[in-house]
Amino acid sequence: MVTLSANKLYELKCIHCKASFTEDQTYCRCLKCGGALDVVYDYEQVSERLNQQTLRSAPISALKYLAFYPILNYKKIVSLDEGGTPLYSSKTLSDEFGFDLKIKNEGMNPTGAFKDRGSMVELTKAVENSAKVITVASTGNMAASVSAYSSKVNLPCYVFVPEGTALGKLAQTLSYGARVLQIKGTYSDASRITEVISKKYDYRLTGDYAFRVEGQKSTAFEIAEQLGWKFPDWVIVPIGCGTHLAGIWKGFKEFRDLGIVSGKLPHLVGVQADGCPPVVTAFNNPLKTAKITPIEKPDTIATAIAAGDPLDGDKALTALRESNGLALSVSDGDMLEAQQLIGKSDSIFAEPSAAASIAAIHKLKGKLTGTVVAILTGNGLKDPRAALSGLTYPPAVEPVEAEVSKFITQQLYNLRAPVRREEKDQLIFSTIPELKQLRETVVKLFNVKLGEDEIKDVLLEIGEFTKKGKRVTKSDLKLIIEAALSRIKQEKRILKVLDYSITDSAHEKPKAEVTVGYKGKKYDLESTGDGPVDAAINAIRKVLTDFDFSLTDYHVDINTGGTEATVDVSMTLQDKHKNKVYGKGTNPDIVVASIRAFENGYNTLYWKQNPKQ
Repeated sequence: MVTLSANKLYELKCIHCKASFTEDQTYCRCLKCGGALDVVYDYEQVSERLNQQTLRSAPISALKYLAFYPILNYKKIVSLDEGGTPLYSSKTLSDEFGFDLKIKNEGMNPTGAFKDRGSMVELTKAVENSAKVITVASTGNMAASVSAYSSKVNLPCYVFVPEGTALGKLAQTLSYGARVLQIKGTYSDASRITEVISKKYDYRLTGDYAFRVEGQKSTAFEIAEQLGWKFPDWVIVPIGCGTHLAGIWKGFKEFRDLGIVSGKLPHLVGVQADGCPPVVTAFNNPLKTAKITPIEKPDTIATAIAAGDPLDGDKALTALRESNGLALSVSDGDMLEAQQLIGKSDSIFAEPSAAASIAAIHKLKGKLTGTVVAILTGNGLKDPRAALSGLTYPPAVEPVEAEVSKFITQQLYNLRAPVRREEKDQLIFSTIPELKQLRETVVKLFNVKLGEDEIKDVLLEIGEFTKKGKRVTKSDLKLIIEAALSRIKQEKRILKVLDYSITDSAHEKPKAEVTVGYKGKKYDLESTGDGPVDAAINAIRKVLTDFDFSLTDYHVDINTGGTEATVDVSMTLQDKHKNKVYGKGTNPDIVVASIRAFENGYNTLYWKQNPKQ
């Protein structure tokens, strides 16, 4: 036990040079060597603060463990009722993996992620120290959490996030009134500039620092309590900055050292993304004293764990080594598959970084035994776009029995299954296949039975791809099938774009010449526009005089990178009667994809005007 000076509950100590500080001096980094700080307690005082009866009988929540936090004034507590998240027994996955798998769903916290546990302590300390303004760097989850807790006590909050942060997390953060600025760079870049700004303007710096670790301990406290005051054998934790894993290990040790739970401490498993594994790389280095080498450019869909230079990486590394644990990385495809697996097996929607703990289990078969706790760190609604990157939009049909029956009998629901990232570029066709070969390939790859019109549409689209020198990959074929399924039947297509050409230059508006078939007649049309797509659509619209309509939305997705990218375009068209339809087009050429989407949308909207026909 550490004994501090009289009436001193804790002090801050550097994990490297062991220099000690009061929080008036620093609460983020060591002033001597720049290392991370740890809160070191006088555990005799912690024991005196602890009410064993209340600990054993009170409902589970992060607040019931107040004696274990560096909070001096309980009247200043800033809480959103964090913690108390469920620990599920996963029967399906337990049977599959051969051990007792428990799932700790941290997505049930107030802002949808584990970060709320640490924010409760950090914002309470900020209020204790009379902070006037809060600032934080984040990849998204911490931004939402810190801004929510700042809003609770009416403190302005400046949030710095890497450019391209998930929209779900940004929307949350902005809704709490935070002042958000995207930084052109990585999370580490955002973190560095946040520290600079906090010093310059005397803002209260929050993030993955000493006080946040203390809040994260409650994950461990709850796990032990939910298991009947016992330790599990293994705990699997996704690692970004390493703060959560470090806090969990510290929490387990405190319960053991204070005699609250007896028995062997669990082994920890740290999981990172293949595109950003600095802690994993150091842990698995044959040199057991290896230090963390930062990753300059993280590359992963799991932005919540894309910390190339993790602030608490050394603490996490120490925890993994002390626990005789394991560390591994998983691919983006692994995480997306695990996201679907946990959704189907246990009805939990987790974001990809959270599902990393489930993805890791597949790679650890035979190494885990006994009771294993997998921590799902955040809700899938935090980053729905990431989930959709591996899924397909459901097909849309008219409210007609025959159309709905087709969805069932042709097994179109099978298209929803994700294409693994490593399979996206799998070459399927480099030339136009025979119709029979195409049909067999679609059944083999996707277990989908297409109708005659649909398979012919797919064949025509493959022809368009190959004409432009584009090879058709598995991901391309899936998009082509989606587009074919969204189109109206051949005999009802009153608008058909037969050909087009566009001229463009740096100093003049693009000009489009378009040949269309409309209601059985052929028209040669031309127009200009603000861009090539606008010019083409303006030309086509000259013949569409039957009713008024407007284009209300236009969205472009690039399915693959590089020079052979496939473009997926969706358009929303609406008439004056509020009929709204969605057109879809896929092609290597953005103009062609856009024209197809417009053509599809208009044909559908036309028949909305003439339902009896």
